[in-house]
Amino acid sequence: MKRIIFAALAATGAFLAIRKMAGEAGPAIWERCSEMCDRMLAKMPESFPPNRMMADLDSLKEETARILEVLEERQS
Repeated sequence: MKRIIFAALAATGAFLAIRKMAGEAGPAIWERCSEMCDRMLAKMPESFPPNRMMADLDSLKEETARILEVLEERQS
């Protein structure tokens, strides 16, 4: 019984330590992964579906910004 309790305490302690380390290193890991994905997508041809999707998102952002400007001008 003591072994089970000790193992449970050790597992809980290890889990909490790993969780704390992941919380501190999380943003750096996320940034590094994002950079790696950006480099990988840059190497792909323009017809690659994720590249087309990103281009479509950029055009949607530009159109949305223009629409908001027009709406703000109309409200003024």
